[in-house]
Amino acid sequence: MRTWLEVDLGLIKKNIDTVKGTLPEDCKIIAVVKANAYGHGDAKIAQALSRLGIRHFAVACIDEAAQLRNSGLQGEIIVLGYTDPQDVVRATEMDLTLACVGRSHFKELYAAAQEASKPLKIHLAINTGMNRIGFDCRTPEQLERIFKSYNTVKNDIAQGEQVIDICGIFSHFSSSDDTSEGAEAYTEKQLERFNMVLDFLKSRGIEPGLRHISNSGAIGKYPRARFDAVRCGALLYGYNTAMDAKLPVEPVMEWKTKVTCVRTIERGDAVSYSRKFVADKPTVIATLGVGYADGLSRALSNKGYVLINGCKAPIVGNICMDQMMVDVTEIHQLASEHAIPFDVARGTEAVIIGRSGKLVQTADDIAEGCGSCMHEVLSTIGLRVERYYR
Repeated sequence: MRTWLEVDLGLIKKNIDTVKGTLPEDCKIIAVVKANAYGHGDAKIAQALSRLGIRHFAVACIDEAAQLRNSGLQGEIIVLGYTDPQDVVRATEMDLTLACVGRSHFKELYAAAQEASKPLKIHLAINTGMNRIGFDCRTPEQLERIFKSYNTVKNDIAQGEQVIDICGIFSHFSSSDDTSEGAEAYTEKQLERFNMVLDFLKSRGIEPGLRHISNSGAIGKYPRARFDAVRCGALLYGYNTAMDAKLPVEPVMEWKTKVTCVRTIERGDAVSYSRKFVADKPTVIATLGVGYADGLSRALSNKGYVLINGCKAPIVGNICMDQMMVDVTEIHQLASEHAIPFDVARGTEAVIIGRSGKLVQTADDIAEGCGSCMHEVLSTIGLRVERYYR
């Protein structure tokens, strides 16, 4: 076993209970399990959530949804991204809910759904300011296009030939977890636009279905944005994104590897590709069985660290595809000077994310070191990293 994840399902329950404690009783949780459940393992996480009573799940694409259905997952699975109309029949066969990203997409989905044996379930995506997907909603003409989609379904129902079932409507905040100047005002503007759409539909006698706009960053920060459901991703896995509205959640996963080789190099010796690290004194180098093909960013080369025996071991040289090297000189010296069983040898555990002794390194810490975000750090952990659940 060269590198692995340890996922604590008990902490998943604790985090879900924490989120539930902030919500009105009738507000549902949509568990975001896209990108292999942010690297944690989508089937195992979704099944654990199902046992906890979660009935709504969100993924990015139809293949992710299919994988969950094939694992036996029940409940609603919402595909939040664009789905090609050629996959409509497949979606209905698996009882999936698709995002409709605009009026032209609605027409394409409608045409494709006529070949299905039952109505296609969709949620209308509304572009309130993320400018990624969704119906625009700023002008009366744009609001009419949203209404026409609902009216098409309404007319079909009246004629007894329903092709599409619009069972929800949603949008996405761009800056709900942001503390920069203007972020809060922009979020409020997005919320205002979403409410404007809902009010317009209500004035036309339309019940829009399940309404959701809040992501993890908004759950604790914008109570007025909770509506019928909230989409819980980062908080579920134990990470706050809104630093000014933290909830007491805990990271549920640790990422570990083992030392495979230890050697002392001399002054002037180089480590790894391109000689980006050259020793200025005798240095004890440990090789670890993990690399960028496992999802550990190469941007951490020469500036990140792992935890070994409760100490920081700096990454030295370029991270390789399957291996990396760290400086364990100080750990070696501590073991020698204090005569403690503290030394580093083949098989010694190294912690990439998690706790070692009194030290903790999180995905946020790694993200800061490589100029990224926690979401990328977690979601890019490779499939060859074994996953264990407790």
